[in-house]
Amino acid sequence: MPWPEPQENESENDFIGRCMSNQYIQQDIPTQDQRLAVCYQQWKNRNKGGNTMEIERKSFTGIALKKDQPGTFVARIATLNIIDKDGDVTLPGAFPQGKTILISAYMHGSWMGALPVGKGVIRESGDEVLVDGEFNLNSASGKEHYETIKFAPDLQEWSYGFKILDDERDTEFQGNHVWRILKKLDVFEASPVLRGAGMNTTTLAIKNDKNHGLTLADQTEAALTAVDGVVSRVKALAALRREEGKAAMSDSTHERMMRLMSQMGQMMHDMQELVDEIAPPPDGGNDPKVSPMLIEALKIMSLTEVNR
Repeated sequence: MPWPEPQENESENDFIGRCMSNQYIQQDIPTQDQRLAVCYQQWKNRNKGGNTMEIERKSFTGIALKKDQPGTFVARIATLNIIDKDGDVTLPGAFPQGKTILISAYMHGSWMGALPVGKGVIRESGDEVLVDGEFNLNSASGKEHYETIKFAPDLQEWSYGFKILDDERDTEFQGNHVWRILKKLDVFEASPVLRGAGMNTTTLAIKNDKNHGLTLADQTEAALTAVDGVVSRVKALAALRREEGKAAMSDSTHERMMRLMSQMGQMMHDMQELVDEIAPPPDGGNDPKVSPMLIEALKIMSLTEVNR
């Protein structure tokens, strides 16, 4: 979403106060000092003519690190032809196919002077927009970003900076009002952030060497968190749709939830068989061949419900 710009006859103090409290500035910029620097830069640019904030940022969830080469990853940064959290729809062909972009430091830190931590190439595949990227493991910051994201790649959210080259505003898309239909973008960088705006984005693959892979306990917790996150997101979306007088779910969301419930149902069946197979004997002891942590993890997962 665009950042605020000085308005006609607005004083410097009034603008800085409005800028610092802007929700998109607060989402994109991690610290108060950095936000203040950005707001003062916006104020300095007020008389330069044209749009002072041409570069926007849109967020997405997830990164995947490849298994064949340390530091490499694939991320789904956007899903086309759906309405995202900003009220935008991005059309096929909007992204610059094959363009190499920088991977910025955390929370777009490279806009504030931090060195980039990697690079990536944009590609469109069906309704998905992907980035094939690589962290710079020869730099301390690149390696630090890589290790941090590798710890829980499915929970990491990302954002990309872009400039609109062609769009249509305040219009309709498939019977729904949207703020913008984005037809052509120029994308400059991507960055790990705390909060994402993209829809249907996720982790695909990340390189995990054998000494740094997730333990079963961590993987179980990540799976539970991921399912809970999906349910929470659908509930929030349903509440917004009801406020607008719409059905709680669109047809596409309903189809995805049904598919998730079906897959979870089969997994529940498989996990129940495992739980029954490795259940502790009646005297309360544990089978010495089975890890107590594994028993507990499977019990926890077997109690997880999709439709809560």
